Amino acid sequence: MTVFVFFALIVVVSIIVSIVVATAVIRASFFDLIGPFSAGLLGAAACFVLAYVGFFILDPDPVSEFDNPVPLYIRTLPITGFSAMIWLPIYTTVFNRLRRKRAGA
Repeated sequence: MTVFVFFALIVVVSIIVSIVVATAVIRASFFDLIGPFSAGLLGAAACFVLAYVGFFILDPDPVSEFDNPVPLYIRTLPITGFSAMIWLPIYTTVFNRLRRKRAGA
């Protein structure tokens, strides 16, 4: 897989995950109960889990025949951690804008 396709998959999964989770957390029924800070942390954890699942399914870094065999669930963790540089700022921006809109500010 080329480097362009690898980074394109990382960007696309990160954008989709961060926007979907931010809107889901804002519309959750428990948002007012736990408060915006706890809801934001819960959403960040959900972003990590959904990004991991997305990269696990898509497998953007397949193993070649010359590499040591490493299980897919272990190979997915560094990609998910690297993608946090993309989805975390997007998530926090979208979450804070939706939170302000919900508060009426």
